[in-house]
Amino acid sequence: MQRRISLIPQPQQLSAAAGDLDLSTLDAIAADPELHPLAWLLSDLLNRGTGLRLAVAGPETGGRVLRLRLEGDRPEDLTTAAEAYRLDVTADGVVLAAAHPAGISRGIATLRQLLPADALREAPAADPVVPLVAIADEPRLRWRGVMLDVVRHFQPKDFVLKMIDRAWLHRLNVVHLHLTDDQGWRFEVPSRPKLAEIASWRAETKIGHARDEAAGYEPTPHGGIFSVPDLREIASYARERHILIVPEVNLPGHARAVLAAYPELGAGQDKPVSPTFGVFEEVLEPTPEALDFALEAYTAVAEVFEGPFVHIGGDEVPMTQWESSPVARELMEREGMEDVRGVQAWFTKAFCERLTAMGKRVIGWDEILDGGAPAEAVVHVWRNEAYVKKAIAAGHQVVASPEPYAYYDHYESDDPQEPLRIHGLTTVDKVAGWDPVPPGIDPDKVLGIQCQLWSEYLPTPRDVEYSAFPRLSVMAEVGWTNLDVREANPVQDRLEDHLERLHAMGVDYRPPTGPERWQRGGSGRRTRFNWTFQEHEAE
Repeated sequence: MQRRISLIPQPQQLSAAAGDLDLSTLDAIAADPELHPLAWLLSDLLNRGTGLRLAVAGPETGGRVLRLRLEGDRPEDLTTAAEAYRLDVTADGVVLAAAHPAGISRGIATLRQLLPADALREAPAADPVVPLVAIADEPRLRWRGVMLDVVRHFQPKDFVLKMIDRAWLHRLNVVHLHLTDDQGWRFEVPSRPKLAEIASWRAETKIGHARDEAAGYEPTPHGGIFSVPDLREIASYARERHILIVPEVNLPGHARAVLAAYPELGAGQDKPVSPTFGVFEEVLEPTPEALDFALEAYTAVAEVFEGPFVHIGGDEVPMTQWESSPVARELMEREGMEDVRGVQAWFTKAFCERLTAMGKRVIGWDEILDGGAPAEAVVHVWRNEAYVKKAIAAGHQVVASPEPYAYYDHYESDDPQEPLRIHGLTTVDKVAGWDPVPPGIDPDKVLGIQCQLWSEYLPTPRDVEYSAFPRLSVMAEVGWTNLDVREANPVQDRLEDHLERLHAMGVDYRPPTGPERWQRGGSGRRTRFNWTFQEHEAE
């Protein structure tokens, strides 16, 4: 009996014929030379999950094959046309065609979902059988990402690689790494050894919610740092799958870890790496030394991650320190600034100039709009959709991650057994109903969407997985699939089948019926903590 075809995200066009194709009856994977890395990756994955080993051959190979083929004019990177593909599975073989290798990569992700769910396991557990289908597909939005916060709780390199794979399976194309914050610094900068010695770890960590002052602290050091070879491995792993890594070095605020290592870059505060969570007044001072430090940090990540974007952060920058700073006052007088917010705009402009000279494009949180962000900067909206409109009105392209829809550190339900989260409520149904392009907005200005996995209350990979899935799966469809196709075939109707894939991959997802007993918050440090979430208002 033929299996029901159930894909997430749903392709734009799909037609099925009766019957299946056993891939073990094929002779080889026939691929254009440029596609051989993807062909061998596909061969390895088929072998891992089904035991089938298909050799990779040249494009001239005839007979019954799984053919990967480039056709048509080559589109530019990070366009929907670059990720478009056509996948035909017939009784005679498989043809996967695209104009760009990225499209072939997205088609391979779809082909993997056509296999039985158990083919996604780490050892042979399924037959290599796929249904006969014809698929023509292209994403709705150019940027479809997931952000991993490896700062608040360090997530090991192996888990980062797993999340790249999971992004790939869902046809996402961006993994954003949040690498610096008040609670730690997570990548090596050889010219700044104190980042590894001091800024990469904290002496203790807040127990429970940061607002629960009575809960105290766990006096166990916490930290971790990615070496340069670690970063290169992450970059290479993502590149093989045509996933863009966007590194974030969050400045000039959220700088407690930096200033613990190099207090001279601030106002001389002698404070340790923060053991708790929130927004802190310590920021970089607007000095040449602070800009030099930022350049060294941005250069370190830009040299490893070859993509066009570097994220400068720029969110939640308190003005308190600058309001009383002689250095900031002198800058304001020299530059003719009427408001202290101009100091942040000065930082943003300087970061943009230096990164542009390195061939990079800046992306920053929506606070960079304060005082005027450079026109070439992409604005990453986190507060709400009103800021999408505000950024576009100011002439910027936007990545939309509005907190009510895209923050998966919010509670999954009203269930009192949900494990500790920061606040809020973001259900699967709420994500499924989201249209990230507000009415009256030019769709070309919305570069794309991204979900956020802030890790203040996600201490382990299992916690991250529970928070991410299946909401990330649903968000992937929001970014990929056109509205009419989504409405005709609701993603909720396909989730049960998709959870079998997540289970086969070992993902500790949240079941639709609520948390399993071992996933519940209980009555200890992971118990649910409620306080009212109020949506931000646009200024």
